[in-house]
Amino acid sequence: MIRSHHFYAILPASETVFRWETADFIRVVKNAANQANLTVIGELAYAFQPQGVSAVILLAESHVALHFWPEEAKVTIDIHICNYQQDNQQKARLLAQLLTIQITESDSMCHWNYLYISG
Repeated sequence: MIRSHHFYAILPASETVFRWETADFIRVVKNAANQANLTVIGELAYAFQPQGVSAVILLAESHVALHFWPEEAKVTIDIHICNYQQDNQQKARLLAQLLTIQITESDSMCHWNYLYISG
């Protein structure tokens, strides 16, 4: 049976995010995934011209996708974490919390939505 946790949000970007290079988005997501005890197995990022970044981190548990929209001062994030051999909900929630702090410079989780998928 498939069981997974899907956290998704549109976060307000702090001024710090506007100074990040493409590699910084990858670094921030990978560091947060590692702190949440998730297993990073791959990464890909693309810088749009004239602005914007998309980054995807592949995890043994699934993935994190991030898109920076500087013209809107927003970052969209999609976290999908599967339960493989254990319940990973707390890891997924911690990842969302860590990314919120890095991107918004606030610990408010008010922008996040959560969906549990089972089937």
